[in-house]
Amino acid sequence: MDKTSRDIVRDELNSLTSAAKQTFSQIQSFAIAETWKILQLLVASTVRIIENVATDLAGSEKKELAMEVIENFYDTIFTHIDLPFLPSAIESVLHQYIKKILMILVDSAIDAMVATLKDVGVFTKESIEIQTEKQKPYEDFLTHIGKITGDILL
Repeated sequence: MDKTSRDIVRDELNSLTSAAKQTFSQIQSFAIAETWKILQLLVASTVRIIENVATDLAGSEKKELAMEVIENFYDTIFTHIDLPFLPSAIESVLHQYIKKILMILVDSAIDAMVATLKDVGVFTKESIEIQTEKQKPYEDFLTHIGKITGDILL
C-alpha cells in the first residue's frame, strides 16, 4: 500500500517526536516559556515539512494535519509544565487548560507563519525543491532545541 502525503508527514513528525522525547528524557518538567518556545520551533518545522510533502492537500487540510501532529507532540513531550508560584496539585488540574491556551496560540502561529512565508515567496515551487535538498526539518528542530534549553541537553 502506498503511503499518502499525510502518512509521510505523520511519519516525519513521529520521528521528530521520538528524537525530542529521547533528548528530553532527563527533564521532569518544562517551564511555560520554554514550552512556548519549543512549540514555536515545532510550528516552523511542521509547516516546512507539510509544505514540502503534502502538496496535494488543500490549505485547510494542511492546517488540520499540522494541528494534529503538534498536539500529538505536545501530549508526548509535555507531560508536566511548571507554573511558578503554584503548588503541583493545582498545576496538574490546570494542565488541560494550559494545553488549550497553547493550542490556540499554535493555531494562530500557523496562520501567521504561512501567511508571512507566502508573502515573501518562500512557498514557490522552486524554493520548495531547494528546501527538500537541505537538511531535514527535524534535524534543524533538534539543533535549535539546545538554544531554547540553554544547551543543558545537547
